[in-house]
Amino acid sequence: MIGFRIQKTRFEKTGFSCTSMKERKPAIVSAPEEDAEPDEPLPEGPPVVEISAPFSHRLPVDPSTLRGAIAGCKEKLNPKKEENRKRWLELAEKVLQNETVRLALPPTSEEMERLAGKYPHLTNAVRIVRDFLDISRLAESPASLPPLLLAGPPGAGKTAFALDLAKVLGVPSRLVNAASLTHSFILGGSDASWSSSKEGMILSVLLEGTGNPILVLDEIDKAGRSLSGSSHSGTIEDFLLNVLEPVTARKYADEFLSVAHPVDASKVQWVFTANDRTGLSKPLLSRVTVVSVREPTLEELREVILPSLYRDILEEYGLSGKAPEILPEAAVETLSGSPREARKRILRLLAGYARDGKFEAPEEATPETEKRIGFCAGGER
Repeated sequence: MIGFRIQKTRFEKTGFSCTSMKERKPAIVSAPEEDAEPDEPLPEGPPVVEISAPFSHRLPVDPSTLRGAIAGCKEKLNPKKEENRKRWLELAEKVLQNETVRLALPPTSEEMERLAGKYPHLTNAVRIVRDFLDISRLAESPASLPPLLLAGPPGAGKTAFALDLAKVLGVPSRLVNAASLTHSFILGGSDASWSSSKEGMILSVLLEGTGNPILVLDEIDKAGRSLSGSSHSGTIEDFLLNVLEPVTARKYADEFLSVAHPVDASKVQWVFTANDRTGLSKPLLSRVTVVSVREPTLEELREVILPSLYRDILEEYGLSGKAPEILPEAAVETLSGSPREARKRILRLLAGYARDGKFEAPEEATPETEKRIGFCAGGER
C-alpha cells in the first residue's frame, strides 16, 4: 500500500518566487506502482516546474519551553562534576541554533537521469522515486519520498543506490546496519541518567541543518527483535512504526533530549534494504513502498556499472591520476556476478597493478588448494 504524507499546515516560505512555468496540458498523474516488475522502462515525466524558493522547517516543537529548560540547567550546572548535564546543555543549545532548518527541493530531471544511468538494473526504483518527486515538484513543495523498501538479492547495489539518492537530493544521510541494531539508543538516543548517554542518529542528522535527510537501514530483515535500553519501545518494529507515522513523528522524542522537548522528524526520508522480505510484519510492510530489485545482467554490469564503480573506487582510495582512468578490456572481461563481487575483484586487480603495473589478480586459494600445497588435514599428508 502506498501512503501519501498529508501536510495540514502550509510550509514556511522564505522569499518565495517561482520561475516561469512551461505551458502544459492537464495530465492525470497516476500513483506509483507498488512492487512492480523491475524491468519496466522509465516513463516520460511531466513538464518540469522549476522551484527556486527555499523552504524552512521548525525543528523543536516548543522552542520557548526548551529555552526555559536551558536557562534552568545553566543555573544548576557544575561543569566539573556533571558531564551529562553539560552534554545535554550543548545538545539543547544546538537544537535551538537549528530552530529553523532548510528543506531540500526536488532534484532536476538531469540529475535523476544520471542516477538512472548509473543503476540500469534499478529502473523500477528510479521510476518510483521520480514519480513522488514529480508530485512534490507539481505541488511546488520540498522533496518528499515515502518510506522505501529495496528488496532483492545481496550485493545488487541497494545500499549504494540509497546513498547516491541522498547525494542527488542534496541532503545529509546516515547508514545503519540493522543486522547489528540491538539497542534503541543508536536511533533514538539514550536516557540522560546514563554516563555515556547521547542523542540518537535521527536527531543527530537533523542537526546538520536539513529537515528532510535520508536514513538508510540496511538489511532490515536481519534486525534483532529486542531494543534493550529504551523505555519507550520494546522491539525494533515498535520503534519504527512510531517514527514512520507522520502524525507521531511530528512530536518525535529523542530520549537524551527528553520527551519534554520533542522535535519534528516527520520530514525524514527512510530507505530500508532487505534480501528477503517474507519475515517482515504486515504493519511494517503497510508503511513502506516495496521496490523489487534484481541483479544486473552481465552486459549491464560490464558496460554501465563497472565504469562508474571503477571511478568511485579511484576517488575513494585517492587513486585518480595514479592508476588508469579506464579499466583495460581484458580486466573487464574477468568481472562478473553482483556489483559487490565486482568491487572486490577490482580492488584485487588494483593491488596487482600497484605491485607489477598489470591488472592481474591470482585466483583465491580454496581449502582444497591449501591441502594440496602442504597443509595437513585430518592427519593426511
